[in-house]
Amino acid sequence: MSGTTHLDAAGTRLDEATVREYLATGAWRDRPLSSYLRVAIAAVPHRTAAVTRRGQDRTALTYRELGALVDRVRTGLRRLGVGPGDVVSVMLPNTHEFAAVIWAIFELGAVYSGVPTAYARREVTFMLNRAKSKVWIVPSEYRGRDYVAFAKEVRDQASTLETVVVLNLGEGSGSPERYGDLGRDEGLIGFDELIAGAPEPVPAPPPAAALSHLGFTSGTTGEPKAVMNTHQTLDAVLASWVKHVGRDTYGEPPVNLVPSPIGHHTGFLWGVLLSAYLRGTAVYWDRWNPDAAPGVIRDEGVTMMVAAPTFLQDLVRVVGDDPSPVVSLRMMAIPGAPIPRSLVPVARERLGCFICPAWGMTEWGIGVSAAPGLPSDRIDATDGVAVPGCRVRVVDPSTRVELPPGREGALEITGPGLFLGYYDRPDATAEAIRDGWFATGDLAVLAEDGQVTLAGRTKDIVIRGGENIPVTQVEDLLYRHPDVLDAAVVGVPDPRLGERACAVLAVRPDSMLTLADVTRFLLGEGLSKHFLPERLELVDALPKTMSGKIRKVELRDWLSG
Repeated sequence: MSGTTHLDAAGTRLDEATVREYLATGAWRDRPLSSYLRVAIAAVPHRTAAVTRRGQDRTALTYRELGALVDRVRTGLRRLGVGPGDVVSVMLPNTHEFAAVIWAIFELGAVYSGVPTAYARREVTFMLNRAKSKVWIVPSEYRGRDYVAFAKEVRDQASTLETVVVLNLGEGSGSPERYGDLGRDEGLIGFDELIAGAPEPVPAPPPAAALSHLGFTSGTTGEPKAVMNTHQTLDAVLASWVKHVGRDTYGEPPVNLVPSPIGHHTGFLWGVLLSAYLRGTAVYWDRWNPDAAPGVIRDEGVTMMVAAPTFLQDLVRVVGDDPSPVVSLRMMAIPGAPIPRSLVPVARERLGCFICPAWGMTEWGIGVSAAPGLPSDRIDATDGVAVPGCRVRVVDPSTRVELPPGREGALEITGPGLFLGYYDRPDATAEAIRDGWFATGDLAVLAEDGQVTLAGRTKDIVIRGGENIPVTQVEDLLYRHPDVLDAAVVGVPDPRLGERACAVLAVRPDSMLTLADVTRFLLGEGLSKHFLPERLELVDALPKTMSGKIRKVELRDWLSG
């Protein structure tokens, strides 16, 4: 992938005319993402840049201190051979070290790819191979999981991987003694060793047109797709949302609580990048604890959050009638999953801050959003309007012909913040993007005044607490069970998480299959725990169309009734 730009990346959506338009209008700037950090260091060197909260421990770094750590990480990665276009995959919990690694990757002109810590062998191996990762960074141990052993298991199946870097978090068996043994294993080094050398000068910034990020997402095929973004596309996303919402909305200075995993798009884009873009403080919290959240917000002076509806629901419940611990909170944006309409006014009253419904995805971070200037009744009833530069339309799902306002159809978007395409998948790119318009997979209604109201999904996924469950992947594994004749995984409503996954199975007549049996089987097949169905229904036969497709709408109605 070395040297890849938006014009020569195979299978992208762009042509020269579109590139010229975005550059001429200033929608794409000559501003690599790494400039956010360096500008902040120059402007507010003594302001707190990053806080890591893990249990009772708290670590804080100023912008100058964070910059010094980035210098050492960047130097270490360069000595490992990381250069422009190389992919570094990072599988860490939310820490300031994770943020430093991301900035170091960008300053080398390399490509960052996040890997959620909860993922299992199957997903991780696929992601490392698809991204052609050169370096993979993992914790020593986290939440009782031995990542050193896990890395040794996975690395032999990752064909391009050269080095695994291990960050010692001081948990369990990840003791200093065991950690020190890493040097005896070729291709496996400790984070302390990575940053041990004298830091080299900051290199010349990479081209803003270069690829910066490969973010994995799951769609109806069940195979994760690597979403390609450049420095310019992500900068356009950040700039447009900040302009749309208004810089003052975030607080001055902004203090951004980041409980969403940095390994996912939300924590990366709206945690690491946005905090530096605003020259604010990022508070990295690796485990969301609803009961502790008000205290964290109070102690850190948190002014903003971007998170899933589950976090908002938890906060409203815990705060109750006493908002005093959260008086510093100015805004909370919810782009990860549909937000219950009744929750918005209740949260606004309980928390005393701006609640910002929004819509976004890895392919465009936030393309539709509420804003403080919109009428409150419209904020409560819709998902907002298109942010500057983002064009939206609603089309007939079958013909892709644009529909008049007020009609429900498939939501499509285009503009400078849209991703380039799916890496190494020109077929998927061509299917998703036609004539410059990206088919989001969501159903929506577009009103005369530009307000967008999401109305469901055309994609076959389940969103549990803001996390996408790749339905087809789970179904494919279920079909491997000897007792299963037919399988469907659908989402059932849940008051806290939005949805939970239910497996509906037609099984052999003599089968006594239970949910516990299904869980053991799927884990044995390498499925991540957070993709597991949480409910099982056995049926004689699944309802199907004339063409043999399972009627999932019918199943959802039955399960929700």
